[in-house]
Amino acid sequence: MTSKQNFAEKWKKLPWKHFEKNLFRLQHRIYKANLKDDVDLVNRLQCLILGSPCARYLAVRQITQSNMGKTAGVDGISSLTPKHRLELADELKNLKNWKHQDLKRVYIPKPNGEKRPLGIPTIRDRAMQCLVKYALEPVYESKASKGSYGFRPGRSTWDIQTNIFINLQSTSNGYNKSILEIDIEKCFDKINHQKLMSMIRLPKQSKQFLWSALRAGVLNERTKTAEGKGGKGGKGGKGGKGGKGGKGGKGGVISPLLCNIALHGIEDIWNENICKTRNRQRGLRYADDLIYFIKPNEDANLLRNKIDVFLEERGLNVKESKTKLVKSTEGFDFLGWHFKVKSKNNKFVSYPTSKSRNQLINKIKTTMKDTRFTLDQRLNKVKVIYNGWWNYNKYCDMRQINLWSIKSWTNNYVKRHSKMSRKNRIETMSSIFTGQTFSVTCISSRD
Repeated sequence: MTSKQNFAEKWKKLPWKHFEKNLFRLQHRIYKANLKDDVDLVNRLQCLILGSPCARYLAVRQITQSNMGKTAGVDGISSLTPKHRLELADELKNLKNWKHQDLKRVYIPKPNGEKRPLGIPTIRDRAMQCLVKYALEPVYESKASKGSYGFRPGRSTWDIQTNIFINLQSTSNGYNKSILEIDIEKCFDKINHQKLMSMIRLPKQSKQFLWSALRAGVLNERTKTAEGKGGKGGKGGKGGKGGKGGKGGKGGVISPLLCNIALHGIEDIWNENICKTRNRQRGLRYADDLIYFIKPNEDANLLRNKIDVFLEERGLNVKESKTKLVKSTEGFDFLGWHFKVKSKNNKFVSYPTSKSRNQLINKIKTTMKDTRFTLDQRLNKVKVIYNGWWNYNKYCDMRQINLWSIKSWTNNYVKRHSKMSRKNRIETMSSIFTGQTFSVTCISSRD
């Protein structure tokens, strides 16, 4: 047996389930200790995680296998062998002297002609980010708002869809309400680092690493949006709903969490007190995108003033071009969905936006025209793309949009560019584009 096989077997035989249980137990203790504001106990437990072999191995596995990216950082390394994974796990012990390397800069064009500056860290730094995240995340989760959904374990865009339904359904007089849409301008670029670090509870050595990460530009790590990705939704986190269609898919490791910490509380500034122990959530936030529900007798300018004061403390401001106040009967787009209250019968409806539909069509057409693959391979890829998009939108009313055209286009393309029989072609199109179900009524019964 070669040494390469030895390292592979050693990595494979590590007690991963035991590691996961041990890490979860420590994180749960941090969660409970922070609820009681026991700062000393939180600090000691965080030090245990940062020095724990189980957390180090899990961080390396998360970065090099579960969440592996294809683009290399400044070191030119995009993947690791089992031997190098074991060495990296051992290297993560050196948190005290760890300095975050500079990020590889990439500029991604945006639809409006601008370019988004993104950064790609090395695998080493991403693994250390993941380790620090294990210690920091339960602290934030213990105090996180019910209106915050992006980048959080056990939450998904479907939960926001449910919450919007609850606020705009006919029994809540949704037809009388208005929606204030807020987008924060260059949130990841402009966050005040001093303010952000003052809100973070971590041991001293971990904070020093975060400072070096911020100076390296870690907040510009790449992320994927729910609207742009439109991908799969599924189970995520520990015992909750998740989704691969949400922001931050396989992008930034700790930057989404830092963004959540910086914006913590902004979604609660318009909450309505029902009684001493209950509030009605009137603001919803997914990353740096927010919406607020406003009743007919309420002043939207007062809300805007509160938002501006909150953001000014963090060095941020609202992007005016993407901020607007709309009536629920006019409809609005959020996370790749269009939400609206029908003026005829005051019924709530949600369905994929035209942008989401066009992106799906363009992606399918591009895939079908990619002659590097055989026709069967292209059709299989289209099936994965379409099923993933449908799964993300499965709680929408799909009767509101036209999907027949893309099925017709694909069928005609196969007809023109292959000798597939009519019977096989019909069966293939049916296996790809039919058989999916949507559950509009289920949206009101989900938590």
